[in-house]
Amino acid sequence: MIGFSFGVAAALCWAALDVVRKAVAGKASPSALAVFLLIGQLPFLAPWAVYDQTWITGAAYWPPAVASMVMNAVANVLFMRSVQLSPLSRTVPFLSLTPVLSALVAIPLLGEVPGSMHWAGISLVVLGALVLNSDLTDSWWKSLSHEKGAPYMIAVAFLWACSTALDKRALGHASPASHAFLLSGGSAAILLTWILSTGKEGELRQLAEAPKGLLLGLVGFAVAALALQMVALQWLWVAVVETLKRAFGVLGSVVFGRLFFEEPITSRKVAAVVLMVGGTTLLALS
Repeated sequence: MIGFSFGVAAALCWAALDVVRKAVAGKASPSALAVFLLIGQLPFLAPWAVYDQTWITGAAYWPPAVASMVMNAVANVLFMRSVQLSPLSRTVPFLSLTPVLSALVAIPLLGEVPGSMHWAGISLVVLGALVLNSDLTDSWWKSLSHEKGAPYMIAVAFLWACSTALDKRALGHASPASHAFLLSGGSAAILLTWILSTGKEGELRQLAEAPKGLLLGLVGFAVAALALQMVALQWLWVAVVETLKRAFGVLGSVVFGRLFFEEPITSRKVAAVVLMVGGTTLLALS
């Protein structure tokens, strides 16, 4: 239950981070906000890595770690763009595809083959997402054309599914502290290089106009979410971690979407939350 507790704590922090990302999304370009988010974590993750003193234990760390850095860099930009275009409660639920994708990716990468209870819990969480989005158009798949941010968020789901499995593979050759620091630093370096090489450095100046409180919240929740997830991966399967993130992410999108963005709570949203709570409970018991 220790690992599950860390997984739930990480999921709650990711849910809060989703809300802050939505609030700050229109204040600067997606790429500039993603760079700030990643670089802002380094002053907090560096002391943890230094205190841990484990660092890298083998060269096999680098292939999965670098691949995860690239995927995280791209996913952060796409996430910001998605929530700029569509309501939080209509885009974040698409991330509920991540548990299924991560479960499939983890089979060849990590040898993690989910049992019946795992699949039942994952299925309930995904079903909750389907119910939540069933009012967009006649079918869930048609909702892709209804919400402009949906394709971006589905791409994020795929990238995060792969990167989490790669993170766990990398953690076989590094401590959670060192990998969290290198992951954020490497992803930031990739994004910053792209911005400078394409002559878009002017976008970085937009950050000066963004509310400082939101920027601090962005970094604070990101540090907590990433650190807790790295620790949780020491105990939990990738599919379980991602399912917890998505369940609490959808719950957060409904609750916080209502509190901060005046998005209505409908019967479909309530039904979706019930299904996801059921799915999370099955994972806790499996």
